[in-house]
Amino acid sequence: MTLRHLISACLLAATLMTLAPQNAVSAETIDKVIAHVDQDVILQSELDRKVIQAQDQILARGGQLPPENILKKELLEQLIIQSLQYQMATRAGMQVQPGELQQFATQVAQQNNMSVEEFRLQIQSKGLAWELFLSDLHKEIITSRFRDAFVQRRIKISDKEIDSLVQAMNAKSQVEYKLGHILLSVDENASDAEIATAKAKSLDIANQLKQGADFEAMAVKHSDGSNASSGGDFGWNSEQSLPELFRTPVYYLERGKVSTPIRSPAGFHILKLYDKRGDLEHVVQQTKSRHILVRPDAITTEQDAIDLLNHIREQVLAGEVEFANMAKKHSDDPGSANVGGELGWNNVGAFDPTFEETLSSLSINEISDPFQSSFGWHIVQLTGQRQDDQSEDMKRQQAAKILRQRKFSEEVENWIREIRDEAYVKKVVEEEA
Repeated sequence: MTLRHLISACLLAATLMTLAPQNAVSAETIDKVIAHVDQDVILQSELDRKVIQAQDQILARGGQLPPENILKKELLEQLIIQSLQYQMATRAGMQVQPGELQQFATQVAQQNNMSVEEFRLQIQSKGLAWELFLSDLHKEIITSRFRDAFVQRRIKISDKEIDSLVQAMNAKSQVEYKLGHILLSVDENASDAEIATAKAKSLDIANQLKQGADFEAMAVKHSDGSNASSGGDFGWNSEQSLPELFRTPVYYLERGKVSTPIRSPAGFHILKLYDKRGDLEHVVQQTKSRHILVRPDAITTEQDAIDLLNHIREQVLAGEVEFANMAKKHSDDPGSANVGGELGWNNVGAFDPTFEETLSSLSINEISDPFQSSFGWHIVQLTGQRQDDQSEDMKRQQAAKILRQRKFSEEVENWIREIRDEAYVKKVVEEEA
């Protein structure tokens, strides 16, 4: 059950739970049709139950009851809209299986801190049939599912809207960086030769740091900055509080990495990014690989597939054939065979579990032994590994989600007006004026 479905179900349950026994609609009441709605009808008992539920909810909140004729008019319109949506949902094939419905009912009971049996008895103690609750829950879930799916398809979000929101999100971002700083100062009247010497020294220090030299020790030894004695500790700084000269280099630094020397009027600066916080960062591990797939069939047995792959592997390792050529000739994977078995870059976890497990055990350029996945028998070669920063993609996804949420309620209202205007509705008994 989605969160929206569960919330709707819980609201429905809360409504039913507020009913007092003396307010229950009498089973002896003679029912009658009060409205025709396309292929459906609305009964007097449905409206009566809605009125009682609404009145009890208003009183439970300490509110003042509106005139009953006004309340009936509004609630009848709600029932008409619900009927139209439910009919559209059923025509579209929306279903809730009996076992699934029981699971939803269980979750609703748990939200009310009861077992299903306790919840059922509580419902019945209010004068309502359990089957009626399940019927209402069934309709609510189907209607909610259809409405969500249908309305979401109507919502259009442009790249320009996403770009604008991402820019606004970035402007409000409170990203902070923990930096190390080394300054090789250069006098403002230094000669070209002195500047060149300082630059060469800064490049040498940066190179040593990139090869693993201790940043703090190098800062104490070489830095002319005010924080040299503390190992070049520049502390935590927001993006806005950093010197403008530092902002772009720091933005592109990965944690633990050292910048190339940055020239300023004061000299040459070397930065190390120890950590950052407050950003929407999403860095994923990726692998690059290629494979050959052989699917056993009426002619090729399991052992034939294994033998063929073993033979290809031995030939490739011996340098007698190219992996790509063997993939083009023998692979049964239509998506990769024509490109030499290349699968490109993929996030870790994207493949079949057995394929993924085999891939994770390989070193770069190593070719696996034949193994079986749900698709058949493979050999796979790991050709690359990297970390891919997908933070910008995550920001755009978040922006698109926010925009959809903003537009959803408005689009629901538009859709409801449209289906109401296009529907055949005839009220058999008009509510009192």
